[in-house]
Amino acid sequence: MPARKFNKKAFRKLLKNEQFDELRNTIALTDPADLADILEELDAHEVEQAFTILDNETASEVIVEMGTNDVEEVVEHMPADRLAGMLREMAPDDAADFFNELDQEDQDEILPYLNNKERQELKELTDYEEDSAGGLMTPELCAVSSAATVEQAIHAMTQADFSDPITMIFVVDNERHLVGAIHISELIAKPCKEKVADVADKDIITAHVDDSSNDIALDFRKYDLYVMPVVDYDEKLVGRITADDVMDVMDEEAAEDIAKLAGAPDIETKEDSPVAIVRLRLPWLMITMIAGTLVSLIIQKIVNINGAEKLAAFIPVILAMGGNTGMQASAVTIRSIALGEIELNHLMNIFSREFMVGAIMGVTCGVLTAMTVWINLTVFADAIDPAAMVRLMIIVGISMFVAMSFAAFTGTMLPIVLNQFKIDPALATGPFVTTGNDLSASLIYLVMCSILLN
Repeated sequence: MPARKFNKKAFRKLLKNEQFDELRNTIALTDPADLADILEELDAHEVEQAFTILDNETASEVIVEMGTNDVEEVVEHMPADRLAGMLREMAPDDAADFFNELDQEDQDEILPYLNNKERQELKELTDYEEDSAGGLMTPELCAVSSAATVEQAIHAMTQADFSDPITMIFVVDNERHLVGAIHISELIAKPCKEKVADVADKDIITAHVDDSSNDIALDFRKYDLYVMPVVDYDEKLVGRITADDVMDVMDEEAAEDIAKLAGAPDIETKEDSPVAIVRLRLPWLMITMIAGTLVSLIIQKIVNINGAEKLAAFIPVILAMGGNTGMQASAVTIRSIALGEIELNHLMNIFSREFMVGAIMGVTCGVLTAMTVWINLTVFADAIDPAAMVRLMIIVGISMFVAMSFAAFTGTMLPIVLNQFKIDPALATGPFVTTGNDLSASLIYLVMCSILLN
């Protein structure tokens, strides 16, 4: 029976009413990826309760689809024998990734529940760098001798029991050096008595265990691959990399590039806490603020402005900070929409989080900018009336706070609104956010000047 999507509201209702039998039946018809999406939106207690009714196989499939932060919450109160049971049900590469996400204490508690073969396989995979071919590959593969016939190769394939589907048969010599490979659809069309080495493709793209995941992803895209064999330092076949693993690499690379472009590292680390997000984004904004302040100082010195005209010198830094805050918020929102997280309640959670982040950064940068104004006017400028200096510090500080908070609001809301009107937010948001933030920041600054100076 095909898997179907399961409503979060219905899941939560069954869980609350303790209708566990009906919940198990519904879970059996739900794809693990959809179930992971549902669990990621529940609170910690509900997630813990849900995992108590999942068998190890289903739990392992679901937890592989969940984000790192959510996995940490799930395993926090889970006994070691349960974690070991879930680990045993996973594909070897997924098991290694899951094991690496656990802290050292949990790892030490799990190992005694695994047999020697499982521990050895896990150690071999976790010894490789995470972003290398060895870290991506699974040792599960179907390899036959170059002396085998097509009939024997088909028989070997049917007798194998693998966690991941097998689509490619690899041909090796007596020392397990890779000789060739053939897709199973081609293999079954060949004469049964034909030597598999004679019908296999010998011109194949391979990866070494220490090749970087970026290079492997490029090869997959360049050569239109769906499976790539991995060889060790002696050119012996040790594993295979499949397209689904490479898609994860490409997603992570895309997230990293977006994070660097927008100055929002939380996109890459998938942080949810506003305070943690502020800690990651603030250093990038500090660079902008320092540069903007230098521009303000240069304008003040070159134009030789005095008195109330000094206010004009601080417009560039306020515009720059508002613009960067808006772009960070819009980048996070657009990525969530692109990933299909388009449920209104989820987007509203993003909005409230981004607005909170913008407000916290606005307060921080407002205070720092006000202090910078004081240092600037005290050290570098001519004598100025103390009352005027205080007014100027208040104007610049409050304007910075309001401009950054409003930029976070518009940077989050605009992609959501555009998406509701079926307009691609990635195309339209950039010009709107940039222009809107400049206009709004200028207007906010001028209004603050008008209010406080009068």
